[in-house]
Amino acid sequence: METGIIITLAFGIGFLALALLSYGRLWRPFAARFRRVAASEAALRAVFDHSSDRLFIVRVAGDGSFVAQWANAAALLAWNATAERVEGKGLSAFLPPALAEKTTRDLQSCVDAGAATRFEEECVVHGVTRRWEVAQTPIRGGDGAIAMLSVNARDVTRRNEAEAAFRDSEARCRLLADSVSDIVGRLDLNGGRLSCSDSVRACLGCDPAEMIGRPLVERVHPDDLAAVADGVSGLTRGQPTMTAVYRLRHADGRWVWIEADIRLVMDDWGKPLECVSVERDITARKVMEAELYDARQAADAASRSKSEFLASLSHELRTPMNAVIGFADLIARESEGPINNPFYKDFALNIRDSGQHLLELINEILDNVRAEAGQLVLDDETVDLEQATTFAIRLLSQRAGRVGVQIVASVDPAARYLRGDEKRVRQILLNLLSNAMKHTPTGGRVDVETSLDADGALRLLVRDNGTGTGESDATPVLRAFERGDASDNSAGPRRAAGLPLTRRLMELHGGTLTLSSAQGQGTVAMARFAPDRVADEAGRTVAPSLAPRASLSILMVEDDPTIRDSGVALLRNWGHRVLGAANANEALAILRQSAPLDLLFSDIVMPPGMNGAELAREARRLRPDLAVLLASGFAAHAVIADDAAHAGYDVIAKPYDPAELQQRLDALRPTAASASSTAALASLPPHSRSSQVAPTTAPIVAAPVDGVLPEGLRILVAEDVEMNRLLVVTLLKQAKHRVVAVEDGAAAVAAMRRHAFDLVLMDVNMPVMDGLDATRAIRGMADPVNRTPIIALTANTFPEDVARCRAVGMNGYVAKPIDRTVLFREMSRCLAGQAAGTDGTSPHANGNVVTQA
Repeated sequence: METGIIITLAFGIGFLALALLSYGRLWRPFAARFRRVAASEAALRAVFDHSSDRLFIVRVAGDGSFVAQWANAAALLAWNATAERVEGKGLSAFLPPALAEKTTRDLQSCVDAGAATRFEEECVVHGVTRRWEVAQTPIRGGDGAIAMLSVNARDVTRRNEAEAAFRDSEARCRLLADSVSDIVGRLDLNGGRLSCSDSVRACLGCDPAEMIGRPLVERVHPDDLAAVADGVSGLTRGQPTMTAVYRLRHADGRWVWIEADIRLVMDDWGKPLECVSVERDITARKVMEAELYDARQAADAASRSKSEFLASLSHELRTPMNAVIGFADLIARESEGPINNPFYKDFALNIRDSGQHLLELINEILDNVRAEAGQLVLDDETVDLEQATTFAIRLLSQRAGRVGVQIVASVDPAARYLRGDEKRVRQILLNLLSNAMKHTPTGGRVDVETSLDADGALRLLVRDNGTGTGESDATPVLRAFERGDASDNSAGPRRAAGLPLTRRLMELHGGTLTLSSAQGQGTVAMARFAPDRVADEAGRTVAPSLAPRASLSILMVEDDPTIRDSGVALLRNWGHRVLGAANANEALAILRQSAPLDLLFSDIVMPPGMNGAELAREARRLRPDLAVLLASGFAAHAVIADDAAHAGYDVIAKPYDPAELQQRLDALRPTAASASSTAALASLPPHSRSSQVAPTTAPIVAAPVDGVLPEGLRILVAEDVEMNRLLVVTLLKQAKHRVVAVEDGAAAVAAMRRHAFDLVLMDVNMPVMDGLDATRAIRGMADPVNRTPIIALTANTFPEDVARCRAVGMNGYVAKPIDRTVLFREMSRCLAGQAAGTDGTSPHANGNVVTQA
């Protein structure tokens, strides 16, 4: 029995040991898992305790109340409580009554909703109002009911303040961007627009929404596209800024000039984020720059034209002066023996003819000045064009015979008489015929004819078959201070004063003067008189009489006294009643009086205070029915002129075109007349106050050179003016030289091919072939002809004229009027240079030598 008991106990103990062993093996995994869960919970608690948010969990009790289950350190600190005081307690145990009651309501609303809730609220903590963002999340049990709630309360006071500050800043920036005229916006790194200020409406006529998402280069002008694309590419590569000027297409199709400043925006690590752009409309500035450039070009052209005019005038005056001084010197030295030698009579006649030519030139210059100032007044008489033509041909017949030019006249009986100033009409004919003869070679022909056009206008044509000019060179010679291509010496410059004066005389007669020309085919000058100038033998006008013109009462406002005085005088001669004022204040004083006025004729640009457009507005206020005509010296597209035109005022360009001014005034007359007037206004002086020609250096000739000029030299003289040619030949023959004289450069080249000469004296301005081209041809001949010394004889005395002579291979230079001593000295120097093996060029070949007194 004992044995059985022992065996039973042994089995029980073994079974127990086996059970304990089995339990230990089964428990170890659970224990490890529990330890891991505990560690994880501890880690989460550590994380939650280090969060600045207030985190806590409440359990929903069976009676529906809420019991705190857990709270992190931030919540405990805010409640000024410990975990023992909070965990397992109702909310009222650790929260103030009001806060506990509100928190209970918030928790209950989450339970009622059965879903997470989020809201913001204000709470006063320790006397300070703070803004909180509260998130409540329900936690459900195994049965699906809400067992607990997790609460996260975050202090968002500073965040909200920062967001409010950002919104305020953004609003201010938007207000600023929309208030400036520049287009302010943002671009992505590919140049696409992210935002755009409202200024784009005024600048490009687009809605800002239309621009967003569109690439910057979309509206760029094709010519500017490459530069803008390259700049945007540079920003993409990290270039910090881009400054560019380009054109953008406006909504209405026009192009707007833009100056853009684009800057790259980077993050704190230097990575490009986007770009900020500021685009400014600079169209007005570009227009002003273009106008300034045009004005500068015009001023430079005017300066060049006046310099060329002076050179031309110098040539015109020196040519006859050369004969006067030269032949007078021959007489004074009794070069042909005693003073009663018949040779001297020819010398005296040459002096008289040259002096008469000088007087004509001076008169033409003075007439030009008088016409420019509006002081040239015409007589009104019957002019017989057949007699005037016969008179002109008779005066020019001797000269025509000398140069071998035939003048043929044809006067249509229906176009024989006109109303005008007979003296000035003859002057027109003489100028046109003289100019044609001057450019017609020996054996050539000049035709003068009159006829009637289909509209009844009388046409006076002068046609030559001379050298002609390019069409582009024909018109400038009709303007004062211009003479066509200054580099063309083939026929000498067109008369410096004759053709511009002829044009003005035609304008005073209410007509026009035009030139048409073709190189090598000759030139046609057409003087056209208006139909109301055509008359019969008795002086009666053939054209239907025009309705009588009523005079106007005009107030002319001009601060330039020259323009004002001449304008007032001309308008009065026109038959108008004219009052003059120097500025807006004087004009307003007249406007406030009771004197009747039909027209305010005012310059736009006047001294500071009130310009012409502003004066016109005030004048219309004082006298609503007053007509206004404004004058502007700016380009037609200038901003100030545009403003005046947009205000409804007529604008005329200065200097005034006579036909246009006449048309404007005719439109204001009670009995308007569209036909040409019986008298036209001459062009008024230019708008500019003064025009100065840059000073030039003195004319130049060769410096003295020691040496003796040998006798018996074979000398070729090329000179187209007969008296000058005779003078030079006489001087050379008296020095016992053998002389061959020709009339143009072509003849000089032919003579060089036939004969050998020791020296050539070459005029520069000659018909057929000028002296420069002749020199080039001679220098292109075979040796030794091409080394023959050539001396320029010319009245062109400007440094650039000397430089042109040197450039083609001339060895010397003598200015007209020719001084015998200077001529022989230069001949000696050039021959000495040739003997020494040099080209005989003056040591002052750059032109810096001094002329004789």
